[in-house]
Amino acid sequence: MAESLLNVFLETLRDLLVEETKFLLGVGDDVEKVKGDLESIHALLMKADRDGRDSPTLKTYIHQLKDLAFKAENLLEKYFVEVQSKREGLRSLKDKFQRYTCIMCECYSVHEVGKEACDILPALDKLTKELKAELGQESSSSHLKQEDERQRQLRQTYAHEVEPHFVGMEEDIQILVSKMKDEKRQRVVKIYGMGGVGKTTLARKVYNHRDLQSYDRAWVCITQQFEHKAVLSKILKQLASNVEIDGLEVEDMVTRIHSILVESKCVIVIDDIWEDVHWEIIRKAFPVNCNVILTTRYENIANQQSEPHKLRFLPEDEGWALLQKVADFSPVDEIEDIGRQIVSKCEGLPLSICVIGGILRQKEHTLPEWRRVNENMESYLRHGEGVGEYTRVKQVLELSYNALPYYLKPCFLYLAGFSEDEEIDIKRLYLLWMAEGFISYQDKGPNETLRDVAQRYLIELAMRCMVQLREASIYTSCVKLDSCGLHDLMHDLCSSKADDEKFLRRTDVSKNLNGNLSGRRLALPQSVGNSVSRLVIIDDLVGDDVSIIDGLEKLKDLRSFLLQKHRFSNQLIAIKESTFNFEMSQCLRVFVAEGCSFEGNKLPNKVGELIHLRYLSLYFSEVSKLPKSICSLPYLQTLDLRVWRFIRLPNVIWKMKRLKHLFLVLNIKVIGRKKLRLDGLEELETLESIDSETACIADIPKLTRLQTLHVFVSDVDSMSIVVSNKNRQLREISLEVRSCDLSSEKGRTVLNDGLMSPSLVSLVFTKCNMSGSFPDYKQGMCQNLVTLELSYCKVDVMEFGKYPMLQYLVLSHLVMTETLICHSDSFPQLKKLHLLYLDDLKKWEVEEKAMPKLTFLRIDGCSNLENVPVRLRFISSLREMHFWVMPREFMERVKEEDYAPSVKIDRHFWSTKIDAYGSDEDGPGKGKRS
Repeated sequence: MAESLLNVFLETLRDLLVEETKFLLGVGDDVEKVKGDLESIHALLMKADRDGRDSPTLKTYIHQLKDLAFKAENLLEKYFVEVQSKREGLRSLKDKFQRYTCIMCECYSVHEVGKEACDILPALDKLTKELKAELGQESSSSHLKQEDERQRQLRQTYAHEVEPHFVGMEEDIQILVSKMKDEKRQRVVKIYGMGGVGKTTLARKVYNHRDLQSYDRAWVCITQQFEHKAVLSKILKQLASNVEIDGLEVEDMVTRIHSILVESKCVIVIDDIWEDVHWEIIRKAFPVNCNVILTTRYENIANQQSEPHKLRFLPEDEGWALLQKVADFSPVDEIEDIGRQIVSKCEGLPLSICVIGGILRQKEHTLPEWRRVNENMESYLRHGEGVGEYTRVKQVLELSYNALPYYLKPCFLYLAGFSEDEEIDIKRLYLLWMAEGFISYQDKGPNETLRDVAQRYLIELAMRCMVQLREASIYTSCVKLDSCGLHDLMHDLCSSKADDEKFLRRTDVSKNLNGNLSGRRLALPQSVGNSVSRLVIIDDLVGDDVSIIDGLEKLKDLRSFLLQKHRFSNQLIAIKESTFNFEMSQCLRVFVAEGCSFEGNKLPNKVGELIHLRYLSLYFSEVSKLPKSICSLPYLQTLDLRVWRFIRLPNVIWKMKRLKHLFLVLNIKVIGRKKLRLDGLEELETLESIDSETACIADIPKLTRLQTLHVFVSDVDSMSIVVSNKNRQLREISLEVRSCDLSSEKGRTVLNDGLMSPSLVSLVFTKCNMSGSFPDYKQGMCQNLVTLELSYCKVDVMEFGKYPMLQYLVLSHLVMTETLICHSDSFPQLKKLHLLYLDDLKKWEVEEKAMPKLTFLRIDGCSNLENVPVRLRFISSLREMHFWVMPREFMERVKEEDYAPSVKIDRHFWSTKIDAYGSDEDGPGKGKRS
């Protein structure tokens, strides 16, 4: 619904009012009136969203309100920048005298704010009355009530229904039936998963299983329109058909159901439950020995009382078998390849396979017909062209969206800006959500940041089976998730809703490319127009550069502009000074120009005029100089300067008082030959990646809100400042030490202190003198260290096996002992091990129970190593081993070893997954895009 999306603007404006009201001298009463009207409208829209109200008239009001909210927000921010900035920093007598010359200008600014506020107030007042009237009219509409009842009946499920086409789930059925029969286990089982995955089908198979026919049974479908009295009444009727229900109060029904079930074996199915409070209301009717099966799309339902059973998507073979059944088709070799392609596009979702199977049932089973269906899958599943049953798919998926609370809907719709199948970096996603104003300050706890709130929002979307979370292969105590993604059909729903609500428009470069190879032009579709507030351009080309983008200069009033590179694209898009009209998009909150080549390799000076900007990213772009005007962005939260090669910076970043997240490329040059100042960044939470040679490391302890730090140091003093930081907010330090002499007494002390830091998660030493060994292990040392890399050093590596959280270890070009022994129980969490060019290493022994979680091994250039330890064959988690530039005798021995079929062994070529430094993927602290 449109009103749910507008709430994000009201939340943003409300947060701004809370933050800035104290500065609006002279217009305080008007501001409070605006604030009160907005809160009233906010309450109305929340109610409309909960009731599922929608109409063309209501959408018109929403668009009007969005415009008003934009105007109010921009007005307040502009006033703060122009007026409040003049009140700060008045210290000298000269400053105070100069202050009086600005009074008239300031009074004019206050007058302008008051004048515009007077324009906004009556509009808000009128809109409030119209909304109340519209929503009141809708609430009493019999037509809407009839539609609600019709939708409820369509979604109603029954225990006796027979699924005509059933494939798979045999193991799930057996597991759940055995749990129903087991008198010693927990009695509530929760089947959860994405809409259309087969939760109700599975519950029905268990409910009707022959082993449970003697049990007392009841089936009730709740849906979103929950009425607890009606639900309890249905259960009681099925358990005792002769009971007179009329006149019974809820308490009587609860008591009677309980008394029936406490003396018998039973199975109760609660199908399609949406809210935890619904379960809390009815669960009191069920005794502890009662078997209850809940089906839900929300993982968080009944968490304390239930045992979860997540329903998986169908694997390809089962999906192909289901398609054959639904299509009433016997397999033919020439059609099977096309059929499996169709199944693959359905991504294992039984509902979509059944819909396509129903289409194929009505067609001739010939290769041309199946090819035609395969080619038009997008239309069938996304747009529903010519597919009557498509409404079933759409309704099932839309239920999940409609059930989202208002604050999650914009977060979900924002995912339409990413490509299908893209692994979305969640750290970056959090920062974008925050910049857009989706994350409310009111949801922030006393010890939380907005990023913590954003993480809660994402986890809630995952619990509702709207997004799929992916755990990081190398994780820290604070960061266990790496990326997220959407099922293709959920991505289609997301994109469709974003288009309908004019929330966001995504354009793929490859679909809008004109010109020849010497002058490739990206032409924006005419449909983009000026009604789009968020424009996302995805550079999905793998080949030629795009020389020109046509149409950007005509866009007006954009709030967000994102030009992002696809993960496989390695070309640049040319951005000329005239390409983007900053004057027509003064209200920009997000400006992302990733993988771009700017004219003259310079960011235009006019960027500094975007005073409302929250997020600026130049990731992987060719920008060699940042304009000084960058410090004129008072609201900027995130600045990503991880450009392609190097960048020259004016020493003004320290003036950006509200900057929270700063990402730098390692190769920076500070204009003026001084080190980069950081001391004014009082709000900074993330700092990556700074170098002691170009940045003032002594400023780091002054950053009292810093939580994540990635730093390169080349001297003991700088290392000491980093590791001795007493900042309690600091959660993760990634430290890279280069060419540093740690053999002195001070060096050894600093190294000891560093290894005892609970914030240290990643540590890299290159060409450092450590007197031949690390400090002896003691309790508390490296308690959270997950990544350790050593290159061109002389060390004794035996102690590393005692580090409790170490997951990623790289040993390269070391001077070390001839024998490496991994003792029993050592390296308890190690997943990835790289042994690179260790000329001294001759023997490697692995004792029983060592490295129990090892998944990846790489050995390169260890010319004297005799063989791979025999014990590796017994590590069940091992999946990949790569050997490169090793002696022929060593390779022959490896070939003779008997490893499990699940272990991939690469003996001959350089794996494309591995970079030249020895990392098969980015571990913590690698400068990965956040």
